[in-house]
Amino acid sequence: MEEAASARDLARRCAGEYASADAPEFLADVTVIAHELPAAPRRAINRARLDDGEHAILVTGNIVRDDLLGRTPTHWRDHGGEEARLGGFALMLWAALLGDAIGWVAQQDGRVLTDVLPVAGMEEGDVSSSSHKELGWHTEDAFSPFRADYVGLYCLRNPDDTPTTLSFADVAALPGHVRATLAERRFLIRPDDAHDPRLMAGSRGDEAVALLTGPAGAVTLRADRDFTVAVPGDDQAREALEALFAQLDANLYDVPLAQGDVCFVDNRNVVHGRRSFRPRYDGRDRWLRRVNVAVDLRRTRPGRSGGDDRRIG
Repeated sequence: MEEAASARDLARRCAGEYASADAPEFLADVTVIAHELPAAPRRAINRARLDDGEHAILVTGNIVRDDLLGRTPTHWRDHGGEEARLGGFALMLWAALLGDAIGWVAQQDGRVLTDVLPVAGMEEGDVSSSSHKELGWHTEDAFSPFRADYVGLYCLRNPDDTPTTLSFADVAALPGHVRATLAERRFLIRPDDAHDPRLMAGSRGDEAVALLTGPAGAVTLRADRDFTVAVPGDDQAREALEALFAQLDANLYDVPLAQGDVCFVDNRNVVHGRRSFRPRYDGRDRWLRRVNVAVDLRRTRPGRSGGDDRRIG
């Protein structure tokens, strides 16, 4: 409890000094400030980031004052009040121990710190603001070479314990010819519906990519259940894709996030999604704050307009 209070105090101090949790000034300073977080969780996160087999890093026990949180917004354009603002600062502080925050020009009005909550009219969509429909597993922004290394989720509210889902590829269990095909540029991944196509700056997903890359002992996975296909006419690639999808479907497991939990999904090792749920639209619905994290910010530079702009596109 003492560590949680210390982390909250640090977030509150930042909230008093900076305009927002994704203000350029805070993004420039947060890596230094984050080393004022309690030492024990910092050590644990550091060890976890060095383990190339980890699926996710979970930081539990962060303080969220539900009595001060207010209503879950009806749309992501409403950022919420001061308690949600503190949650944003807390998420960015923990995220800075892993890398640098990035965002997308074409997503949520170009915000770096975004929100995940149900939106009326989107219940059956293939986006995080859906609800009735299960959100299919995916590598976050799988279509892009500038996609994040981690996706950070801070749970402000989850009254029905609706789980986030994770899955992984057991590469050794795949037949050799399937592994070889998946490692070749024979697949197309188009941008998901969360990205405004008018702002995608030419990213159409029409360049063939491999779905498995890297060394045998630390393979990077790249796939999206709803937006990945084999190159048309390539039956071998289609069969390999079906084999991978079948394995990922079979390996899917639940990670229910409680209020105050922060989860950093390793976007290189696993795909993630969400189980379906029935929103109330009464101010008490599930609400997460989200940030994408790049371990090497320089890697994303070709996708950004300038060195000071954290947004891809």
